[in-house]
Amino acid sequence: MKLLIITSATVRGGAEEYVLTIAAAAVQAGWHTHVALPYADSNASLRQALEANHASCHPLAIAEPSNRGMQAMASAFLRSVRTRALLLAIKPDVVLINLPWADHCLGSIVACGWLQIPTAVMFHLIPPEGIPLSRSRRHAYTWARARRQQWLTNAQANRPPLANLFQMPSSDLLCIYNGIQLPTLLDRNSEAITALRQQVRQELGIPATSKLLLTVGRLTPQKGYEDLLEVIPALLESDPDLRFVWAGEGEQRQDLCDRLHSAGIADKVLLLGHRSDLPRLLQTADLFVFPTRFEGHPFALLEAMAYGLPIVTTNVSSIPEVMTHQVHGLLCPSGDRKALLHSIEWALRHPDEMQTMAQQAQQQAQHFSQASMIEKTFSVLQTLSLPTQSSSHSSTIAGVTH
Repeated sequence: MKLLIITSATVRGGAEEYVLTIAAAAVQAGWHTHVALPYADSNASLRQALEANHASCHPLAIAEPSNRGMQAMASAFLRSVRTRALLLAIKPDVVLINLPWADHCLGSIVACGWLQIPTAVMFHLIPPEGIPLSRSRRHAYTWARARRQQWLTNAQANRPPLANLFQMPSSDLLCIYNGIQLPTLLDRNSEAITALRQQVRQELGIPATSKLLLTVGRLTPQKGYEDLLEVIPALLESDPDLRFVWAGEGEQRQDLCDRLHSAGIADKVLLLGHRSDLPRLLQTADLFVFPTRFEGHPFALLEAMAYGLPIVTTNVSSIPEVMTHQVHGLLCPSGDRKALLHSIEWALRHPDEMQTMAQQAQQQAQHFSQASMIEKTFSVLQTLSLPTQSSSHSSTIAGVTH
């Protein structure tokens, strides 16, 4: 089996970790695995990780422009031509197109339809306000989807807005939840965890007695860092020893740094950038704060649950599919800074109740395993690659729908 994964991302976030996970698993399964993406400094670590897992990387200039209308269609045509050339060179048996944003990769989707190459298209994210889509772009998507393509999404909450965007039946979108590598059950009171807590705090320059509030995600407006920034001063008034650790990189870094300095709290918030040692942070933090404004199906939240870390998050998008308020953690309305502040304050005042929720969340996370995600994704890819599409096609793939 020869697999080609295409993505338009020039950064590294959850959607790109999905690419790495599927590519690495395909290599382990003995598939000839290729990944095509725009080359940029901001995704260099992703390319290095792909190559370390023996996936072949190819430069493909399909980064999305900010323009729309006829200019966007002209740009999509150029990206379609570039993708078609790569497809003819690699000759994959099946293609997986990975969309970090719902209207990305039109050119690549059309190119695969043009050549009628079996293609799965994974939609990770769609904003709650929707995306403007011209009639010509929608027609192009509809034409390509009918040509040996199966469209996927990673959460039930994404199906209605995607169906509305593309004017297609919601039932035609298959749902495969994101999954994580589940850790062995952890004893957060063990001597090893205590030693690790001290070690990490020393590395970060945090007092050993400080409570560490961890946030993981790209530094973008979507992740709600501005909301968290606004409530930090009030939290520090109650407990000046609190420390906030933000793991992730993105275009909002400088703006957030400037605002932290203006608020006089820059010494209380550590911006670590992209981290390859998230399990260490998850095991040594006291609270996971995830004030996101909308999501696909967040890997970071699943990992926090799996490591038994108490959680405060928002009730947006697919998160209620994963967590129940006051059962697995605290959920508050997105953008409601007062509710976010009160939730964090309550969590800090009630560690025993939060730990009970964290243990229940840890059990809930077992339903979202990386092995299940890989198995169901491979089932779709293998079925698509069959030389003939029999009547069993739909029933076989339908088995992956949650």
